[in-house]
Amino acid sequence: MNFPQGFIDSISDCAGFSRADFIAAHEQQSVNSIRFNPLKTTEGNHHFSEEMLQQVPWCKNGVYLKERPKYTLDPLLHAGAYYVQEASSMFIHHVVEQLLPNQTELKVLDLCAAPGGKSSLLASMDQFDFVLSNEIIGSRVPVLYENTVKWGSAKMYISNNDPADFLGVGELFDVVMVDAPCSGSGLFRKDEAAMKEWNIDMVNFCSLRQQRILHAATQALKPGGYLIYSTCSYSSSENEGNLDFLIDTGIFSSISLKTPVEWRVVESLSSKHAAYGYRFYPDKIMGEGFFCGVLQKNDSSNVSYMSEHTSNAKTLNTRSELASWIKPEGALIFEEDEVVYAVRENHLSLRGLLKKHLRLRKSGVKLGAVMKKGLVPDHELALSELISSEVNRLEVNKIDAISYLRKEEIAVQDCPEGLHLVSYFGYGLGWAKIVSGRIKNNYPMSWRIMMRNDHK
Repeated sequence: MNFPQGFIDSISDCAGFSRADFIAAHEQQSVNSIRFNPLKTTEGNHHFSEEMLQQVPWCKNGVYLKERPKYTLDPLLHAGAYYVQEASSMFIHHVVEQLLPNQTELKVLDLCAAPGGKSSLLASMDQFDFVLSNEIIGSRVPVLYENTVKWGSAKMYISNNDPADFLGVGELFDVVMVDAPCSGSGLFRKDEAAMKEWNIDMVNFCSLRQQRILHAATQALKPGGYLIYSTCSYSSSENEGNLDFLIDTGIFSSISLKTPVEWRVVESLSSKHAAYGYRFYPDKIMGEGFFCGVLQKNDSSNVSYMSEHTSNAKTLNTRSELASWIKPEGALIFEEDEVVYAVRENHLSLRGLLKKHLRLRKSGVKLGAVMKKGLVPDHELALSELISSEVNRLEVNKIDAISYLRKEEIAVQDCPEGLHLVSYFGYGLGWAKIVSGRIKNNYPMSWRIMMRNDHK
């Protein structure tokens, strides 16, 4: 592999760096890893037994695969049964478990969330009751929305805001995750474009942009809360340097994490404040380059979050036309702009606050619209944890599942007319309506699979 000019020299002084081993690792293939969705997948029913290599040590739901499958042609991916995620990034699971082992009902902001991997990881943890996934760049919101809907958690909301917009929200969140846009050197084995674009000027630009994002993140974090900072860069100015930048504000202290020696994660110290950082190198761990550091906020920097907020949403009773579609417990149903939503009961006032200050792109589970003949369900409901087991289902095999996901017609026999949840191994994929023995495929057009079998 031909590294960009000046790259190796620029990281040669980083903690744990071994030039020969690092170069040798980049001549090897990257590893493949996925993370199961505990809402939908339990041990023994994930259909990956033969392909699994071993568990990712720092994440109980993460596994390595022996080889890379064609994920696009796996209906389970589209059902949200798992998420394809780089193993090093799953370290966030270990961070949360160590910082907040017995906590519940917490709120977390993922400030730079697209495509949604870390948000779905956080939503899978018992510590968090509310997960706000924010994406700064509007063009990246659709992929974040798609992955969030597929994950199916009622905890998850989406906003599309500049980090500075969170000043109006106040010190609301117990944890703020900043997986910052970076120069991408940690992904050189997987992303040739990142290697071609890398240069020192880009590193410096990314560092300054990261500091602006981090400054805004401090405003949304409660005193005593944790800021988890990560990048997929090796450059110290994007990593330890930014921990020093935050500690310079006078309101943060560095947090040390315990990592077993056998994990071979490298602990580093920043040059100015000796802040703890954790570096992942592909010559030491099964994964790609990654950096993570944790800071705790000591003092207030902003107006505190006010717990009571009004909402103009019209709350509905669980009427007969809705009762057969969603589980009866744990959700508050309301109508807004002729669309029916469901949220956790303790989310309604919080949702009102966020809608006042932010551009919400997902703000509860969209159930659909109530028409004269009953509910016309939205695709969000098809993949949600709130969906009732009483919904009519059309179970399909893999060939038909792929055809459905391509938004093609599939054959149906001996199936009653009406709306059905198309499912594969019991996992919901989306809606289809059967009329006169024919199927109307309601899968979202923009989500359809374009890959053909002849791409194998």
